[in-house]
Amino acid sequence: MAAKVFIVKYESQADYTVFFVDYESKQKNHQIIAGGKLVNYESQADCKVFIVKYESQADIKILRKNFPK
Repeated sequence: MAAKVFIVKYESQADYTVFFVDYESKQKNHQIIAGGKLVNYESQADCKVFIVKYESQADIKILRKNFPK
């Protein structure tokens, strides 16, 4: 089943941190949210993510095209 994903405003609220990579070979733990769906409300979400600026801070590294829409 595809995950329902919500983007939070603060890192402390997130289940996972996400960084966007440029190459498929750099992806890591992307299967957690890949193919999922973005939801409008936090209460609808299976997992909450926060987008970080640096690769070293990320739990999940994913291509932009694979990020839930």
